Amino acid sequence: MNLAWIAAVLQPHTVAIHPNFRDEEYSREPAGQLAALLIGGDWSISGRDLPSHDAAVPYTEKILRPETVSEGAEGLINEAFSRRNRDMARSAALTLLAAFATSEMEEYDKCDSILSTMIEMSDRSPSGRLVKAILTQQRALRRRDAGLDYIDDVFDAARLLEDIDSAQLPTFTVGPGVSSTSESALEKIIYSLKRSAWSLTPYEYDTRRPFESFPSRMNRLKMPLSERMLRISTERASVYARHVRDNFTNHFTNTTVVGRSTPDLFHETLAVELLGHGEVYRARKDLATLRLVQYAEGGDARNLHVSIRLLRQAGATKELESTLERLRAAGPLSALSRDARQILLRRSTPQRLRVPELVVLRAAAELMSPSEAEQALEVVLASASAGGPPNVAGASQHRIARRGIAWRTASALASTCHKGEAIAALLLREVRDVQQHNELLDSNVAKAVNELHWKYVPGSVKSKWSEWLADADTQLLGDTAEAVALALGVAVPHEGEPSGLNEIATRLNIGMRNDFARLTDAEVLGAVDQVGADLNGTRESVARGLFSFNTRSAADIAALLLVEYPKANHLWENLAPFLISQSVPRLERTPALDRLAREKPGMPEATRAMFSQNADRFLESRDSGILWDDPVAPYPAALRFLISYNLLDDAKIIAAVARLSGHTDLQARREASRTLGALTGRAAEPWLLPLALQMSHDSDISTKSHAARFLSHVATGRGDFTAVATARLVELLTDEDGLLAPLFVLRGLEDSADLPEQVTQAISRLHHEHPSWRVRETASKLLAGLRAR
Repeated sequence: MNLAWIAAVLQPHTVAIHPNFRDEEYSREPAGQLAALLIGGDWSISGRDLPSHDAAVPYTEKILRPETVSEGAEGLINEAFSRRNRDMARSAALTLLAAFATSEMEEYDKCDSILSTMIEMSDRSPSGRLVKAILTQQRALRRRDAGLDYIDDVFDAARLLEDIDSAQLPTFTVGPGVSSTSESALEKIIYSLKRSAWSLTPYEYDTRRPFESFPSRMNRLKMPLSERMLRISTERASVYARHVRDNFTNHFTNTTVVGRSTPDLFHETLAVELLGHGEVYRARKDLATLRLVQYAEGGDARNLHVSIRLLRQAGATKELESTLERLRAAGPLSALSRDARQILLRRSTPQRLRVPELVVLRAAAELMSPSEAEQALEVVLASASAGGPPNVAGASQHRIARRGIAWRTASALASTCHKGEAIAALLLREVRDVQQHNELLDSNVAKAVNELHWKYVPGSVKSKWSEWLADADTQLLGDTAEAVALALGVAVPHEGEPSGLNEIATRLNIGMRNDFARLTDAEVLGAVDQVGADLNGTRESVARGLFSFNTRSAADIAALLLVEYPKANHLWENLAPFLISQSVPRLERTPALDRLAREKPGMPEATRAMFSQNADRFLESRDSGILWDDPVAPYPAALRFLISYNLLDDAKIIAAVARLSGHTDLQARREASRTLGALTGRAAEPWLLPLALQMSHDSDISTKSHAARFLSHVATGRGDFTAVATARLVELLTDEDGLLAPLFVLRGLEDSADLPEQVTQAISRLHHEHPSWRVRETASKLLAGLRAR
């Protein structure tokens, strides 16, 4: 048994063809060629042009590329089980590589099968036990990834390793430039594998150790890292250092780097995968996030679906959600669709469908065909019926929170395939027999209710929800009751006038959808008194250095009262000082200011005078606190408010918007673009178009989309710059791959009576070709509205 093959995959520097110490005879060794390939970088380059007499080497090269991984995996499996070469060490090494490749494709059944078969083929010799331990540890990792029980494999591998003496193992030839012996390399491999077994042992198994010498968690923490893991960590640090150096070169010198590959952590992650070490989850996340950062800086977008899959396999839900949000907004949407199809193909069982998979399915729901969405809906409902998705390995999340993600995913899918009955009935069962307040359940059901398109829910199910709303104690599930009432267009049963901010907000929200649920004059006056007192109380508390967060913003509720009920006009007396106050955090004021800027309810002259006199101080106020810090000036929400009420002259507006658009902070530049929305009434002003055009070319999709919405108003005008705005608008409608820009433009054009022909053609293409049903539907409604006019 030639253990050089084992060293090639687990301790590759021991046997690899060295880039600086060339040996013609050794360069023909397939194990040395394989090792150099797995190390990557200069090592793999050194052996690239060498002829290989073993088919395993080119097959291994294929599994290192996403486009050929399937072909490479099949080739390696055939080679591993071929009767032509019965070297068990070679077969085991190739099986390890095939296991990595098949798990990359999430073919976990095939992965488990080849590992189990090869384990059965191993003999009882010292070398055979080493091979069996290596394969068993690898199977433990892959079963963990697949949501199967794996701890017995970890303990079996640890037992086997405990009894192996490196002196009893056959020696092999080490590579040129290596001063240590093969026995030393095998000792290092054995210790690395022990560390791998320990890394997959959950904390709770300290009391169930497989044998007496198996170290406890505390002792494991005290023991040194393996040399292999230390080397991998060093190589990872070198990759990050190179990434920083390249960025420094780009930003601070005039030098252009030519001919160098992009820094990447693939080979370092592969090394951890082959060891079967628990550190693999962080390695996957780091590889994905590095690639995503490089993509955001203008890098290659072809294999973004791989980064999504890596974040899923890492269990990195937070990073995954941020990535999906960006891809949904800016594209490419194909990466999202591709990974969703991979999930349906490979991870559709309740055992394998975890929260990360649900997050992807929910994000991709509107990109699916109705038949795909229906298939996905069945999978998700099966998961919910089985108790919800399992925990990600090594993490713990409350069961209701996990089930809530399944409910929201089902709602999103039901809206695509037009089949909302099952999820609506499931949610009703969840709330029907609730006897006490459960905030987590209430929040998650309400989110799922809000996400569901109720026009696809049968009337019989809607009637049952109405009955629940009429009979249930809505105080127990207040968010759900409000969500259902809004969805069905009915009122939440109540007694007496609304009391408390939450109840006032609920009544206001429902009253906006249902005229029969609007507040009476007496209720409006009562609400004004309550909200005004709350505003005054908060302002006084903040002045004394006290502040507490509320689930509802009193200022935003006040703004909504002013928008919806003219009799609430005297609420300005309480709201204006609150909005101007520099002591009150912006997060309490911004929602109200933006609502007022959009809706522009009437304002008394005395209040206008107050804002006008305090305009400069209002704009320059900054936030600085332990829990909130918003130093951007001018204050963007205040700027939009003052513009909407014509309380600033053009010179101050130009200066303020220019300051925001030229700010180093990304959020400030986004706010500058949002502020264009308050200037649509002045769209013909010549100084605005260059600013909007520049923002429409920004690399940030939010900045670009808000600018696009402003340009939609210019393109529908009759000014001198209509042609320029129209041309850019067409580009935004046809060239943008995400959802945000086309939706913003389409909504900006909703009230247009007539559109340029090229814009109409671009909208027609969206209607017929865009992957999102929401974009297609919005474009269809806009075209129908234009024909009706």
